[in-house]
Amino acid sequence: MSPLKKTLRRLYYRLTASGRPEFHCPICGYRGIFKDKKLYMSDSLVRQYTKCLGCDSKERHRMMHLLFGEFFPNKGDAGKRVLHIAPETFMRPFFRERFETYHTADLFMDDVDFKEDLQKMSFADGSYDCVVVSRVLTCPPDLEACIREMRRILAPGGVAIIAEIYGHEQTVEFGEFVGERHREIGVDAIDLYQKHFGRVDLVMSDRYPEEYQLHNRILENGKVKDDYPELVRIPGVGFKDVVALCRA
Repeated sequence: MSPLKKTLRRLYYRLTASGRPEFHCPICGYRGIFKDKKLYMSDSLVRQYTKCLGCDSKERHRMMHLLFGEFFPNKGDAGKRVLHIAPETFMRPFFRERFETYHTADLFMDDVDFKEDLQKMSFADGSYDCVVVSRVLTCPPDLEACIREMRRILAPGGVAIIAEIYGHEQTVEFGEFVGERHREIGVDAIDLYQKHFGRVDLVMSDRYPEEYQLHNRILENGKVKDDYPELVRIPGVGFKDVVALCRA
């Protein structure tokens, strides 16, 4: 989007959404109203204040930006070699700046370096220092195989950065593809991380100031939906964004 269109869009939302809270994007520095978004699985569900009108970042992008600034502030802190699974276009420059070798992989995307099935990848053991997976683990049929493969291709001391939505206590398996997903992830998935990795640290969105708007603020038919697991639930708001740092 051109700078002029972005400016006009910000002006439009400021004029038509008066009274809404304003936030600060840590990525681009924008301060102002953030845009709502309907969730694809239901017309009745809306995520409030999700998109920055300066750079189009969403909660998980801003969360990753802040997380790297805290845990891996210098280039090379998370290693030299990264594999980014199902990479979002928005995030590619972010990771490319931080790693000497940046590779992308996906089974279905065309604009990636490698066509790979996360359940059984062709890479040799210890090929990467960092693996990044965001909103991916709902798709492959075998969840544990994905976790096992991420651990296998990590070099000693490497880290898998896993960003998922934990909407249930127990993972809900569909047994087939439903809306391009095999499951909805539950808190019990964290047990799988701990089974295969030496150490798992959970970084939650309430770690950082609310001005950055990292929480998932969910409305269902105009009312707050907050019936999520206690680990992530924010009463009267929705649920926390969570990134798991899984260290080999």
